[in-house]
Amino acid sequence: MRYRSLVPPAVLILVFTGCDTPGRRARKAEEARQRQAQEDGQRREAEQAPPTPEVLEQVRTATRSFMDERHPELAVEGTTLTPLTPNLFLVGVAVHDPVKDNRYVAQLSAERLREGDWGDDGARLLWVVDYADEARMRELAQRHGFAPEVERIRDQDRDGAYRTSWGQRGWLDNYLLWHFLFHRPSAYASNPGGGFSPMAPGYRFQDPGHPIAAADGQRFQAAAAPTGGRSMVFLGGSAWRPPPVSAVAGHSGQAFVAGPRGTISGRTALGAGVSRGGFGALGHAFGTGA
Repeated sequence: MRYRSLVPPAVLILVFTGCDTPGRRARKAEEARQRQAQEDGQRREAEQAPPTPEVLEQVRTATRSFMDERHPELAVEGTTLTPLTPNLFLVGVAVHDPVKDNRYVAQLSAERLREGDWGDDGARLLWVVDYADEARMRELAQRHGFAPEVERIRDQDRDGAYRTSWGQRGWLDNYLLWHFLFHRPSAYASNPGGGFSPMAPGYRFQDPGHPIAAADGQRFQAAAAPTGGRSMVFLGGSAWRPPPVSAVAGHSGQAFVAGPRGTISGRTALGAGVSRGGFGALGHAFGTGA
């Protein structure tokens, strides 16, 4: 009679455990699968989404400012932006050197960094425009998490046993093949009157007449096979988080502050001393000048 007014211990256990029956566990597992599927679908949509017009305009404006400062002697005739990740672009700038009567495509990179904690109201975003040479791109690929995937592409036919549809494969082609094989959004050409036009898949800005063909992709398909053509930086979600400024030890580029509605609100100092380098042999590769 002592426990007549109390709830039996077994019932208490069921109450506090939520009656965790096999049916309830199955429903929880199904709900978890549905949430995961929804998250995966949203992430895939975001992964395939093109850059916003605001981001494209920021990169174009920063690139133009970089060229005006570093190479005022060159006339910019067009710009192409190739998104590798949301925070990293390859930039091709079609220029004319009127003194040498030489036309070529200058190769740049545009990297978005953050000052402050990601998501804080006080965080500031910067676009750093720099020359895109082989060593610089290896560093950027490492920082943005897709270097191992590019290395797998390099390992395919490293000895050059076969040729691509455009001929000899250069170091820049490994990044454009990665862009092609891992289904990144299209490159965008800057329109003279404003706005941007998407380019066809496989576009090679340094040689527009010779894009990556389907047969080229097939030769390198094994490099993308382990993840089914999706980069690990997107599967893990890290691609959307701009690296902190503290991750950059030094650079030769120029940093620009990202402003509202696709604007650039000014230049800023960043890191070590700035080198006023150039485009090397590319300045004579495609032109008529000596």
